[in-house]
Amino acid sequence: MLRRFTMVLREIWIASGNPEGIYRPDLHYMRGPGPKWHAKYGHLYPKSQTAPALAKLRDIAEHHA
Repeated sequence: MLRRFTMVLREIWIASGNPEGIYRPDLHYMRGPGPKWHAKYGHLYPKSQTAPALAKLRDIAEHHA
């Protein structure tokens, strides 16, 4: 009986025009670790050096131009 009930519910859901289901990844999107994670594990990962490296590349490119 439960299986038939769930099948009927599924058919109603599909007929309603939303066949992809209830899960919407855009509502569960995480942008990255939060402050609690950084407080616990942040010391394990060194700070990024991308800004100084990019500045150095720009200087090199300007001297060769």
